[in-house]
Amino acid sequence: MKASTIAYLFLMGVLFALGLLLLQQTVFGRLHVLDEPKRLNASDDSLPTELTLRHRAWGEQTVEDGTEVQRITTLLKQMKTVTNGTCPADPATFNGTLRFLNGTTWTFSLGESMTLNGQCVAKRPSTQTTTLKARFLNAYHEPEQLARQFAEAEVVTWYAAGRSRTLTAREREDVKRRLAQAEPMTDYEEVGQALDASQGQPRILKLQRFKDEQNTRANLLNITVYETLFSVQYMDDDNGNTFYLKGQLLQDNSCRPGRRRNDEKRNALLAEYHLSHEHLDRPQQ
Repeated sequence: MKASTIAYLFLMGVLFALGLLLLQQTVFGRLHVLDEPKRLNASDDSLPTELTLRHRAWGEQTVEDGTEVQRITTLLKQMKTVTNGTCPADPATFNGTLRFLNGTTWTFSLGESMTLNGQCVAKRPSTQTTTLKARFLNAYHEPEQLARQFAEAEVVTWYAAGRSRTLTAREREDVKRRLAQAEPMTDYEEVGQALDASQGQPRILKLQRFKDEQNTRANLLNITVYETLFSVQYMDDDNGNTFYLKGQLLQDNSCRPGRRRNDEKRNALLAEYHLSHEHLDRPQQ
């Protein structure tokens, strides 16, 4: 091979190497230099991988249903484009973190207003924030979660037959165990049949997470107890959603207020009846 040909090939190789170096500096290098807004916007094209929620009264929960995480992400993306200046300083009911596959993270807080990634996206309740709150609360009706919330509630009151009282420690432990063993019901036909078959008036368990916040909706949860199922409703759910679970929270009569008093009253009435009718059994003199 001629020396001129070798020199030509060597020169072309050097030029090719310089071209690759220049391309790396001008194109590929830029992929690693993203400012914060661009980094957040990059998550619009990435998949959400994890959603963690923290309710001020009912604790932390991770949303594991991928479809539900995607629905919530879609709502958040719609709200992310809205800016409303500065949100009022109201207490947040929910705080949360949403993580994406590309490593980006969104944070948000939701109360009467809502902030997303530090920006105010809603100064007051709206259709979108109401929908988000309802979806967030959906994550808090799993049996294990309900059992934990029941155990942490500072006040539990039992209502039945026009009477009310607090549960004893033994009764609370029994109800907690039954809550953990319950099964969510998603077939509304099955729910309707179970409700139709229920006898007597339902009883209500009222959970108050913090004793000194008696009239705060986010602090209250009601459990309505039927014979073979029960329903759960968070009082701060503006949509009024109710979740049904299969299980007998009260298999015996230990938690029925006034049961002993009612039995005593019934026995007293029977005794009075027998006394008042005693002369009817005596032979006429």
